[in-house]
Amino acid sequence: MNQQLIKQIEQELTLAKSAVSQAAFEKHMYAIQTLASLITSMPAASSEPAPSSINSGDISAAELKMMGGTIKDKAVTDDGHGNGESLFDF
Repeated sequence: MNQQLIKQIEQELTLAKSAVSQAAFEKHMYAIQTLASLITSMPAASSEPAPSSINSGDISAAELKMMGGTIKDKAVTDDGHGNGESLFDF
């Protein structure tokens, strides 16, 4: 990823060198500054592994309630064969 950012910085530098107006030059210099800040703000890849995604099954009912979610109860049917409130739920 660093190599890709460096290539983009080099491209912006080339465009800044060939800029015909001060506004275009400043635009490319701002892009270089932004790309450089991306590199410095990124954590080192070897310092710690990326956090794994949280499985939705790991969330307890209390956590879900605190987040404003609702727990959907299973619909009760008269004959025990259906599984939903709608005619189209099979």
